[in-house]
Amino acid sequence: MVDQVQPTPKYPLGYSESEHRRLISQSRFYGDLTERVFRLAGLQPGMSVLDVGCGAGDVSFLAAALVGPTGSVLGVDRATESIALAQQRARVAGLEQVAFQEGELATLELDRPFDALVGRLVLMYLPDPAATLGHLLRFVQPGGLVIFQEMEMSMVRSVPPVPLFQTCRDWICETFRRAGFETDMGSRLFPTFLEAGLNRPEMTLDGRVEGGTGSPAYEITAQTVRSLLPLMERLGVATATAVQVDTLGSRLEAEVVSRGGVVILPPLVGAWARKSR
Repeated sequence: MVDQVQPTPKYPLGYSESEHRRLISQSRFYGDLTERVFRLAGLQPGMSVLDVGCGAGDVSFLAAALVGPTGSVLGVDRATESIALAQQRARVAGLEQVAFQEGELATLELDRPFDALVGRLVLMYLPDPAATLGHLLRFVQPGGLVIFQEMEMSMVRSVPPVPLFQTCRDWICETFRRAGFETDMGSRLFPTFLEAGLNRPEMTLDGRVEGGTGSPAYEITAQTVRSLLPLMERLGVATATAVQVDTLGSRLEAEVVSRGGVVILPPLVGAWARKSR
């Protein structure tokens, strides 16, 4: 067994064009689940929103749709490539109320507070998520919303068991584990909020169950493996020869369909609370 290797990348899936495409596809796949959490938490028209770990901008765009033209959204990410893509997409969409800037979350400095702080699939990559969240609370108005959504990867499964899908799950989870990232950040949101100084959060669990032909689940899984493959090989989890990534999506679909099964993708745990006055 290979233990954690140092140093590990801050974002294990990288910042390639193919990874950005994967993120956009994944965001479409999970978008309605995130929108549900935002609505339950109370995101409303006219609010100002800080989206941390914004990536290519999809969560920022979702927040912008909810706060409307009278609201505003600032997306922050450490990756120059992601910020450039997000800015381009915002220009094309004509979203003048959305802006992006580069920055490290643990040391972020901003000159104004926001009505809401949001993030999706970001705390799992932080070495001390509670400390970083505590730092980010400086930029939330008293009484403002704090909303995060994270994966619970241990709940991924196929029914009936589909060996190739389960192998992909094991490759992904083991790579994250060896790299030192939290695969079950969803269930860690409760203590993380408390440690950061927030009150007890409200929480939900939402997921996608997919089967049959034509589901995007197979290609999303395959593309996650593709983005992780360099790190998988480096950490000794799997080789490119074993993975055969170019045909992985089609093989996953064929195997699930042949068994008449379904796959349960990583469910998302949403948590929200208001900053004390």
